[in-house]
Amino acid sequence: MVKKKSPLVALVLFVIGLIPVVFLSSWVTSLSADRLQQSANDEALEELLLAKSTLEASLFRDVFLSDSLATVFSIDPEIAYKNFHAIARRMLEKSENVRNIGVAPDDIIAKNFPAEGNEKAIGLDFRTVPSQYETVLAARLSKDVYLAGPLELVQGGTAIIARLPIFDDYPRSENYWGSISVVIDYEKLMKASGLSNMSNAKIALRGVNGLGQQGEVFEGDVSSFNNADYQGKIVVPNGEWWIAANFDTTLTDRQKLALTASYWGIIALYAILYGGVYLLWRYYRAERKLANQDPLTGLFNRRFVFSYLEKLLSKQRDSAQFCILAIDLNRFKEINDLLGHEVGDDMLRLVAESLEESTRASDIVARLGGDEFLVILNRVDNNNVAEQKLNQIKQYVESKALQTETGSIAPSLSIGFSLSSETNNGIPSLLKIADERMYKNKQDKTS
Repeated sequence: MVKKKSPLVALVLFVIGLIPVVFLSSWVTSLSADRLQQSANDEALEELLLAKSTLEASLFRDVFLSDSLATVFSIDPEIAYKNFHAIARRMLEKSENVRNIGVAPDDIIAKNFPAEGNEKAIGLDFRTVPSQYETVLAARLSKDVYLAGPLELVQGGTAIIARLPIFDDYPRSENYWGSISVVIDYEKLMKASGLSNMSNAKIALRGVNGLGQQGEVFEGDVSSFNNADYQGKIVVPNGEWWIAANFDTTLTDRQKLALTASYWGIIALYAILYGGVYLLWRYYRAERKLANQDPLTGLFNRRFVFSYLEKLLSKQRDSAQFCILAIDLNRFKEINDLLGHEVGDDMLRLVAESLEESTRASDIVARLGGDEFLVILNRVDNNNVAEQKLNQIKQYVESKALQTETGSIAPSLSIGFSLSSETNNGIPSLLKIADERMYKNKQDKTS
C-alpha cells in the first residue's frame, strides 16, 4: 500500500506546488505586460515632452530675434526702414522657421522680406481686417510682443505671427510709429519640433492667440481633450497653448509572443530554478563584490588577486603563460604631505582608471594597498613582450595629469615584471622578482 501511495503523494504535492506557480506565472506575465505598456507610454511621453520643449525653444528663439529687430526700429525708425531688407535678410539667415517679415508704418504693410511671394500683402491696412487688427492693437496696448495665430495668411498658408509694436520715442514708448509682423511658418515649426509626425501618439493643440485652454483648437480634434493620456501647457511668448495627447502603444506581436513564452517558461522552471538559483546568485554576487573590491579605486583588492594567482598557478601546466607587473606610484608621500590626502586619493583614482584603460579586458588590475598596484597580463610569455607591454602602460599612465588648485600633476610610476615561467616557487617568488625589478626601476629613475 505504501508503494502504491507514493506516486499519488508525489502527484498531489506536485499539483499543490503547481497551483501557486500557475497563479504566480499569471501575475508575473500580467505585471510584465503592464510594465511593457507603461514603458511604451513612458517612451511616447518622453518623445512628446522633447518635441514640446523643442517647439518652445524654437518659438522663443524666433521671437527673440524679432524683438531685436523691433528694438532697432524703435531706436531709429527712419534708418531702420530705409535698410529694412538688409536687416531682415540678416535675421532670416539666423532663423529656421521665419517665413517673412513685414513692416507696417501706421499699421499699413509697406514692405515685406522676402518680397517674392508676398506681394498680395503690400498695402494691406490692418484696420480693414478686424481679426488681424485685434492682435496688432493688443501688441500696441501692451507695448510688447503679441503672438497671433495660428491663422491663415492673405498670401496663403498657415502661420504664427509675432506682432511687435514700434514707438519712435524710445525709451518712453508713447508715440506709436507702426508695427512689425514676423511670420513664422507653422507647418515647418511643427515638423521641426517633431509634433507633427509622432508615430505613437495623436495630438491636439488649442490656444489660438496664446489663450491656452480658453483658446480655439487649431490642431487635431477637440474630443482629444476629453480623455487624453496627457495634457500640458506649452509656454509661448506672453501666452500659452495647451496640448493633449492620446498614446497608441499597443503591444507588438513579438512582445505578445514573448509574454506567452514567459508564462509557460515560469511554470516549467520557476519553482526549481528561479527562487533558489536567483537568490543564491544574488547573495554570491553581493558577498563577492564586498570581499574582492578596493573601496577607493573600485579595482580588485589584494585578497582577490592573490586568490586569482593561486588558481592560475594551479592550472599553469594546462594554460597559457602570464606576466605580473608590480607598480609603485612615485612621490605619493610627497603628494599627500604637500597637497593633502584628498589630492592623494584623486591621484590613486587617476592611476587606477588609467591602468584599466591601458590594459585588455582579459587582464587583471588590482590595488594591493597604499600606492602599490598589481597587474596580471594574460598570455604574455617572454621578456620582450612583457617589457613592451610595461612600457606601453607606463607611457599611457604618465601621459595623464591630475588638475589641482595649484596646477597639474602627472603620475610617475616605477614598474617591475616577472613571468610565470621564471620560477616554480609560487606567488611569493613571483612577487619578489617583480618587486626587485620595480625597485631597480625606481633607483634608476632617482639616479
